[in-house]
Amino acid sequence: MKNTGYRIKRDNKLFTRYSLLVTIFLLFTIGYSYAGAYQITNIEVLDNAVKIKINGPIKYKISSPTDPFRANVDIEGVRLGRFGDKIYSRHAGITEISFTQIETPIVTSRLDILLQSPSIIKPEIQGDTLILYVESKTDATKQELTDKRTDKGISQQKGKPDKAGDAAKEIAAVVFDKTDVGIELVIKGDGTMPEPAVFELDGKIMIDIPDVVMKATLPSSIPSPVKDLKYKAEKGNIRFILDIEGKADTEVVAMEDEIIVDIAFKQKSEVETQDSKPKTLNSNLVSLDFQDADIVPILRLLGDVSGYNIVIHPDVKGKISMKLMNVPWEQALDIVLKTFNLEKVIEGNVIRVATLKAFQEEKKAVAETKEVFGKTEDITTKVFTVNYSNVEKIKESIEKGKVLSPRGNISIDARTRSLIVKDIPSSLNEIQKLIETLDKQTPQVLIESRIVEISTSFSKSLGVEWGAQYRPRMGDDNTTIRGGLGTTITGGQNTEVGLVNLPATTTRIVSPTSAITLGYLNAAQTFGLDLRLSAIEALGKAKLLSTPKIMTLENEQAIIKHGKRIPITTPGTTQGTYTTTYIDANLKITVTPQIAPDGTIYMKMEVNKDEPDYTNKDILGNPAIDTRTVSTQVIVKDGETVVIGGILKSSESDSGSGVPGLSKIPLLGWLFKREAKETSSEELLIFITPRIVK
Repeated sequence: MKNTGYRIKRDNKLFTRYSLLVTIFLLFTIGYSYAGAYQITNIEVLDNAVKIKINGPIKYKISSPTDPFRANVDIEGVRLGRFGDKIYSRHAGITEISFTQIETPIVTSRLDILLQSPSIIKPEIQGDTLILYVESKTDATKQELTDKRTDKGISQQKGKPDKAGDAAKEIAAVVFDKTDVGIELVIKGDGTMPEPAVFELDGKIMIDIPDVVMKATLPSSIPSPVKDLKYKAEKGNIRFILDIEGKADTEVVAMEDEIIVDIAFKQKSEVETQDSKPKTLNSNLVSLDFQDADIVPILRLLGDVSGYNIVIHPDVKGKISMKLMNVPWEQALDIVLKTFNLEKVIEGNVIRVATLKAFQEEKKAVAETKEVFGKTEDITTKVFTVNYSNVEKIKESIEKGKVLSPRGNISIDARTRSLIVKDIPSSLNEIQKLIETLDKQTPQVLIESRIVEISTSFSKSLGVEWGAQYRPRMGDDNTTIRGGLGTTITGGQNTEVGLVNLPATTTRIVSPTSAITLGYLNAAQTFGLDLRLSAIEALGKAKLLSTPKIMTLENEQAIIKHGKRIPITTPGTTQGTYTTTYIDANLKITVTPQIAPDGTIYMKMEVNKDEPDYTNKDILGNPAIDTRTVSTQVIVKDGETVVIGGILKSSESDSGSGVPGLSKIPLLGWLFKREAKETSSEELLIFITPRIVK
């Protein structure tokens, strides 16, 4: 028992050591695993959003590379888990997401997000989920401008159309407003304004507004830094041309029934600053402490401090309690205006303060005044001559463009290609500009085509004929056996059929062109044997080239054809009678070209090439018609050649005939069989070269 107890004690120590080692190993493994245990468990792509679920703490960093269509999201201390392959999205805002696992200096999961448009990523954490919202830069700019205008005290009702949801058909007013950092050009419509297209050309800003007509007049006074403001109607759009002097930041945003062009100064010389303002901005700090005081004296006080003259509308009323210490006078003025939902306009060295309603009524009155003046203008008659365009189409464009005033009318004189317009002078000027835009010479396009047909054929055949003839001695005619090839045994030929009659033939040549005849005749001239070996070989090549040309106007269909009319005979209604009709077998090209602004030519064309096949006739002798047709649409640069179609047809045939059984004998079988081999190919290529005729 003592020995047994000793062994148990030793076993317990050993067990303790093993347990300690196992524990250390497990702790090390768990600790090592814990360092990389956090991972992405789920990724869900939604419209303009990505949800990333993580089973641990969320620490992220968002960066934007030089490519505006990409965004990188780094999630630290997290592994990708099962996500490694690209995720392709069908949702709005996101095209695809690719993944990269970074190991050093810290474990990081990187998501490279490809965006559908230049956008801003806005993150949000909800529990164990990181949500990435995708917001386009245009929407962000609109929101910033909306917040900015709301901060200035402009309610959202300013941009609300009379009929919610109705698209604008007319531009009702165009006015300039001054802001703290520059000016605003407000283009107001009679409904919800469409999204404008904005681009810069020759240093000028172009603003294209689609599907509207101009019913407003431009402001008579143009504030700095705008040098000039013009507009013109072209292709169903109204284009505003804004010429800005110096450097300025410009933003264009559509807000319900208004399109706002915000022009902010980038730099301004000291001379301009002194001329426009008696004192430099932010140079005067004020401290105000009022309780339940009327705002009118406060506004006058701020005007005195600023050095501006100030005019306050009679509707400006209210009391305010405020305490401001050492703030710029501009900030103090803005705070008061925001508190009472007021607006200010700076004109030279005068600040006008009024309610938003008062400014809106003022703009409306200006627009109505201009409309009234338009109704009082005298009607004038003017004749416009159309040089290139269709007079009817020009008239239709003027009527659909609503360029005529309600008092105007238009008529045409087709003989002299003239438009006779009676309207007020301002409308006549718009009609003149519209005609100058539309009445342009239509370019012409010369279409050169080459149609190449190449055909080749090859055929060969080997054949054999042989026969024997036995003639007994004189006086024993009953035993005569015939079967030879000719009356003179060697090289002869008669109408009799030999024992083996397999001459060389092909589908193109029936009779052999060459043959070798051998014969044998015994000394008694009672037995003869003939053998003829025949061979045919034929090679044919043909090349047919057609080069039709045609010239046409842009967007006008042109047709050119050349060929034959084939008579076709058909049975008549009465037995024994026949009717003959004619069908066309022509080379025909139909093309409609259209010239792009960059000089490329879009062509919609169809090519038909029909030919009669007199080798293939029906029982009445009517030939079959071989038809080749190509119908396509292509884009080609001026003067370049394109192959619009190609057809390759080839055939190969091997044929033979022989005496059953005997033709299979090696070597000797050639005496009892005939072989023929034929190949043919046909190729059709169509080349098109368009040229713009200046």
